[in-house]
Amino acid sequence: AAERELASSAVLTEPGVARCVADHLPTGAVLTVASSMPVRDLEWFGGANASAHSNRGANGIDGVTSTALGRALAGVPSVVLIGDLALVHDSNALVALAGRGADLRIVVVDNDGGGIFSFLPQAAAMTGERFEQLFGTPLGADIELLGQAHRIPTRTVTTADELVEQLERPGPWIARVPSDRADNVTVHHRLNAAVAEALRSG
Repeated sequence: AAERELASSAVLTEPGVARCVADHLPTGAVLTVASSMPVRDLEWFGGANASAHSNRGANGIDGVTSTALGRALAGVPSVVLIGDLALVHDSNALVALAGRGADLRIVVVDNDGGGIFSFLPQAAAMTGERFEQLFGTPLGADIELLGQAHRIPTRTVTTADELVEQLERPGPWIARVPSDRADNVTVHHRLNAAVAEALRSG
């Protein structure tokens, strides 16, 4: 039911990114997944191929890119699925990456902030402005410019086909997938409803 719902979307959703990465992880590559929504989306919607390392860190977002980079520096193609907040928080991992010969492939879901908080009670308990200040914490960061500042090839992808094609390329690179936090909540509600209906009618 979840697979059918994901396939019906014309745009690449956050759960769709997790499923796409799981299904098209390059042969011999290892996947590192960030905390909060990326790891949940991989667990819930990644399907039978979902398998990854995860690094919780002190704040849930510390050192995720660095962990994936360590695997790449060991000579293993390394893919990391991460949100924009965790990527920016560990952006020091990008320093000198372009010249290190590391096959690091960074897939970043860019929803301009902390997406998981939109699913929690506080999202409905305060005004939108106050919620954004305390929990959404929008960064306003330009991920493409961040990559370019470190001379790392960076592009925005919006379809599954584009992401699949990008995953096949050796790193280092950054693929930015734009998303909207409010829309993401709706996407998850649709997926949950589809699974519930399948179970009721099953």
